[in-house]
Amino acid sequence: MVNAIKGLYITCDIPMAQFIINMNASLPQSQKFIIHVLDNTHLFVRSDMAGMIRSAIATFREQNTYEKPT
Repeated sequence: MVNAIKGLYITCDIPMAQFIINMNASLPQSQKFIIHVLDNTHLFVRSDMAGMIRSAIATFREQNTYEKPT
């Protein structure tokens, strides 16, 4: 019998993949969203967590964006 899991395929660079993996590791077991790490730049995650992942990445990018002082 085949077991199928609905998920989201993410392609990103290595630092962003490490950020997502670290974010997943910081969550309790019941909230973990990574189904499988395919390689350094590809992840398979639960599709219902897409919004949470996107918002965490947006927050991370905002915090790490240089703004020239006026």
